[in-house]
Amino acid sequence: MTKKFGRALAALGASLALALTSCSGTANKPAAETTGASESAAAQAESSPIRMGAMFAPTDTFDPNVATTPGSMLLLFYLYDSLAYVTEDGAQLSLAKSIEPNADATEWTITLRDNLAFFDGTAVTGQDVIDSLKHLSESQNFAAMYGVVDYGASTATENTATLKLKAPKSDFLESSLGMMSPIAPKGKFDGVGAGTYKVTEGDSSTGYTMAANEKYWSGKPAIPTVTLVPVADSEAQAKALQSGEIDYAWGLDMASMRTLSANKDIVIPEPSLESATVKELVLNTRVAPFNDPEVRQAAKLTLDRDKMVKTLIGEEAGEVGNDMSGKGYVTYPEDLAQTTADKDKAREIFARKGVTSFNIIASDIVPGQTAAAELMVQEFAEVGVTVTVETLDAQTFFAQMEKVYQAPAFTFYWINRLPISNLQSQVSAESPYNVSGYSSPEISAALQTAMTSTDAKIQEENVQKVLKDQHDNGGDLIWGYQKQLSASRAGLNGVVTTQSVPLLANATFTPAK
Repeated sequence: MTKKFGRALAALGASLALALTSCSGTANKPAAETTGASESAAAQAESSPIRMGAMFAPTDTFDPNVATTPGSMLLLFYLYDSLAYVTEDGAQLSLAKSIEPNADATEWTITLRDNLAFFDGTAVTGQDVIDSLKHLSESQNFAAMYGVVDYGASTATENTATLKLKAPKSDFLESSLGMMSPIAPKGKFDGVGAGTYKVTEGDSSTGYTMAANEKYWSGKPAIPTVTLVPVADSEAQAKALQSGEIDYAWGLDMASMRTLSANKDIVIPEPSLESATVKELVLNTRVAPFNDPEVRQAAKLTLDRDKMVKTLIGEEAGEVGNDMSGKGYVTYPEDLAQTTADKDKAREIFARKGVTSFNIIASDIVPGQTAAAELMVQEFAEVGVTVTVETLDAQTFFAQMEKVYQAPAFTFYWINRLPISNLQSQVSAESPYNVSGYSSPEISAALQTAMTSTDAKIQEENVQKVLKDQHDNGGDLIWGYQKQLSASRAGLNGVVTTQSVPLLANATFTPAK
């Protein structure tokens, strides 16, 4: 397993990506309408600079192909923006004015917004779109998203790119462009983009200071300056918000939220399954003992998921998982029987199979993963299995995937989005992001049909087949969902999230003096 593979997982997970509420494949609705000149000027006069906590790694750069942390993803979205975003309201266009497929979804035409320009004043062109997506496709970070494009057959005009695909892909907007489609001049990602903010100083060690882009397509953002402050984890972010070191904290855990809720000067938005963190124990089907489907079943029957959610996440911010991601979105099978703990049956299977111990690698790449593994130790002890937990540093976890892949089990996470988007990573035999290693000919056939059909009913039927197989036989023990948790000083309004990333194009910040 290579470091590039780890970066790919980080790029998908750390922002790691949402889903559309529609499968139409066409979007023409802008992410942010331009405000009136007087309203915009008034907002800019009133808004204050904002400081945001974020975790960076020393290897982070301005290139998406080497992004490894939530902080780097935040930085990249601000610098380069995206052709489209996925939010709880569906597909929202940003740099693109329209994105439309042909009849069989083998060709997608992207029309850019009028007078779209990079920070340096040069026009954004259709060729920049093709060059940028080609750059992404050359890295394992984004190969699954953009490797399907035939770049030699794709064409561009001044403000249009027509992407020819190697095979039909009806979810190209949902699973690729809407997840992350940054654009840079000639596909060279050196910090010059057409996004909301441009870097004025800083690096991954000290953090970044960013100034609002006067050339942004919907108008200069009202918040004049954004400072990304390096903060190591959820607890540190909460403390920094309490002390006034930062103004906005995101990716928090429930313990931090309880602490912050006592402060009347801090605002906590309503938690949502949109962009929720999907908590998983990966049962590695490549190695013993979880290469045995019965042993995987025993593990799934061991965990008291209600207890884990209540203990580790909290009832207000948590939802019980059922070994599938996508809860709350269309095509998620709410009627599929919930897996519940049956420790007697689990104990019998483990004993019959001779499984008495295994180890879990845990890392707080999102808050609470190590605590979850430690609670699992107790759960498995109740069925006669001794579990040993080895912890890895969150900042280097993805660089150690070769080691992780030798473990029988490890903690992991996904970003909650439309099932078809995650399934291509989770269970496709060809996917470099299939962390459990589980797939089957039946899954491959059904997933391929779902991905290539433009008939919504056929797509849904086949997604349901894949989800049921994943639920019954797969190696993804998805035990819970942690709804998106963030907090800020009072006075912040208009934040929109995509893939857990807070976007500030329409935000204002007027803290109390």
